[in-house]
Amino acid sequence: MRLVSLPGKILINRHHTLIVMHDGGCFQAVCVVNDSMIGDVRCNLALLETIASRKLDGGELAFDGRIWITASDLAETTDTMWH
Repeated sequence: MRLVSLPGKILINRHHTLIVMHDGGCFQAVCVVNDSMIGDVRCNLALLETIASRKLDGGELAFDGRIWITASDLAETTDTMWH
């Protein structure tokens, strides 16, 4: 499934950013850990949508049903994209 962020549904707080995404039929909460390696979440939405989609397809959900994205996910994705 391809998750896409909803306009106006990004909540930034001190430790993480919450993004509401959808795949056309259902909604998914995605939390991005605020980290300097990730940078500005709004500027990296396409990459974060790709990571979230991959994690959803792989069943990588937290106990509460959210998808969490950290800097290590970013590193794994960029390594995969270039190889």
